[in-house]
Amino acid sequence: MAKKSNHVVPSSSGWSVKKSGASRASKNFEVKGRAINYGIELSKREKTELYIHKKNGLIQNKCSY
Repeated sequence: MAKKSNHVVPSSSGWSVKKSGASRASKNFEVKGRAINYGIELSKREKTELYIHKKNGLIQNKCSY
């Protein structure tokens, strides 16, 4: 079974936090920093990994909680 994860990804409205495999975002943000903070809180609560992507979609950072 694959480990669940959350992703901070670029979107048309700025930045989104999405669960792995989800087609819809958990939450949208205008600023990347706020999306990262929300992603950290969510990942700590769910004990999952958080992948932070760059504007071009490549992975910038990965954190495990």
